[in-house]
Amino acid sequence: MKGALISESLRKHAEKDMKKSAQVFKKMQKSRLIALLTPKSKNECLRAYEILRPFGVILEIAFRSEFAVDGLKAILKKFPEALVLAGTVMTPQQAESAIKAGAAGVVSADYIPDVVKICVENDIMCIPGGLSDVGKQLVQKAESYGCSLGELQLKYPYQWVYKLFPAFAGEVSNIDLFQSWKGPYKGLAVVYTGGVTLDTLREAVKKDPQGIFCASALTKHLAQPELMKKETKKWKETLKSEPPQPEKQVRAKKMEKTQAPRVVTFGELMVRLSSPPGVRLQQAQNLDLRFGGAEANVTISLARFGLEAAFVTALPENDLGANALDVLRQNGVDTHFIIRKGKRIGIYYLEHGSGPRPSKVIYDRANSAFSEIRPADLDWERILENSHWFHWTGITPALSDSAAASLRKGLEVARKKRITVSADLNFRRKLWSEAKAGEVMTGLMAYVDILFANEEDPTRVFGLRPRKTDVVAGKLDIEDYREIAKELVKRFGFKKVAVSLRQSISASENIWSACLFNGKNFYKSPKHRVWIVDRVGTGDAFAAGVIFSLLKGRTDQQALYFGVAAACLKHSIYGDFNLASEEEVERVAAGVTSGRVQR
Repeated sequence: MKGALISESLRKHAEKDMKKSAQVFKKMQKSRLIALLTPKSKNECLRAYEILRPFGVILEIAFRSEFAVDGLKAILKKFPEALVLAGTVMTPQQAESAIKAGAAGVVSADYIPDVVKICVENDIMCIPGGLSDVGKQLVQKAESYGCSLGELQLKYPYQWVYKLFPAFAGEVSNIDLFQSWKGPYKGLAVVYTGGVTLDTLREAVKKDPQGIFCASALTKHLAQPELMKKETKKWKETLKSEPPQPEKQVRAKKMEKTQAPRVVTFGELMVRLSSPPGVRLQQAQNLDLRFGGAEANVTISLARFGLEAAFVTALPENDLGANALDVLRQNGVDTHFIIRKGKRIGIYYLEHGSGPRPSKVIYDRANSAFSEIRPADLDWERILENSHWFHWTGITPALSDSAAASLRKGLEVARKKRITVSADLNFRRKLWSEAKAGEVMTGLMAYVDILFANEEDPTRVFGLRPRKTDVVAGKLDIEDYREIAKELVKRFGFKKVAVSLRQSISASENIWSACLFNGKNFYKSPKHRVWIVDRVGTGDAFAAGVIFSLLKGRTDQQALYFGVAAACLKHSIYGDFNLASEEEVERVAAGVTSGRVQR
């Protein structure tokens, strides 16, 4: 009964203040400045509001202060129409007290479902914060209102909002994350807070001219009203400045004028024969026929994302070769540079793992058409004309000396044409030894700008051993990979090193993440728990996601997040190819992983 009385009391306050959320949201969009105050008395709240009011700057009172409720009440007593936000609300109890005190909206430092629930029940604007849960909180809001995401944006625009926190952390800027959010969530209002100063504001407003910025720096001179007014004017003037056109947009326009292909990859496409899930190869009565191969997997992902992607390989003049060619074309790949020669296509047999039983691969690719390819077979000058990117993996030089020589010739031409080159180490112990891999790959690294690897490749190929990591036990230490990435950049001069990190709980369940080092900053992605339908090609999906993002002009952190999201989705798709769309990847990158039916 007591709970019902509290709920009814909150409902009455919400009905009284229902329009406040809409009003404060419009004011936020107009002013674009929120001043955060952690009060030491209720009078500080009143004083701050009085100073900020003429400037149209919204006051947010941190509810970690014991004076927050009384301060909010004091403001509303003197200014009944005041629109004030309750900040740092971390519990449903704080949310209830904020709503009862008359807050126009509730702001949290994290996504806290119980806080969102209280706010939506009372139709009060709720602004959760963080770096990765934007989708989750929007989905919860829509479900609580009993509507779709589209209806949420139209009917409750003041709930179509999220707080990017921290916007700045030391030398690291997270500002660019908003672009990955506004892809799947068009029109999302983003509040940037954490590390926002007058200096960082200048950088932030150039990247997001519509951004809303919240800072405690706006109230640091509260004891000196005239100085606080002077500082507030500077912040307002900074927001009025017209930002220059971002460099990435200029690059994108230049790229639009160039001709295809934009990305070229080089490697072997194989027939994949797999036994049904749960059936071992030694007992199989039938096998499923598909196609796959590391470089081809990357090419198909890029083509499906909308880039112009060409695949260079050799296929035999028979029905299997024709079938493979048709599959590539069906997925939008440019096949003009595929040569037809040789007697057979490479094959690999796959047994799907489950639980404690790992997956198993058997190769039958000796004397395949691709392994017999020669440098004279390929006109790299023509192949790489008008290209922006060339991608290959360590599997290609492992297949034969002639394949390695053909690759080197392509790399030399790419270097001459100043084309970005990426390589995935992709060590396969069934193809060559660690010693041979180290020798050959070391000689090819001088041509590489961006290196991809998994958690074991740097050890197998270059002897770089993590100190605290136990891959077999599924224990990965991120600091180990920070040091390994730094050493790789130091040793070979790479522009970037991206390492995918798989923690194996079993063959059916993994934890997937990745990290990236660009010679200055080290980024790590959120961890994703994945339940595996087919893990083959997940590393290729990661590489494709990063390449696609970088070619689109996104930041390193955005590229990392997109690549990880692409790989997570690939775990759920049968076959080598990642058949996820850009929009689907963007949703996972933004934190929508509930898997609810899309109707």
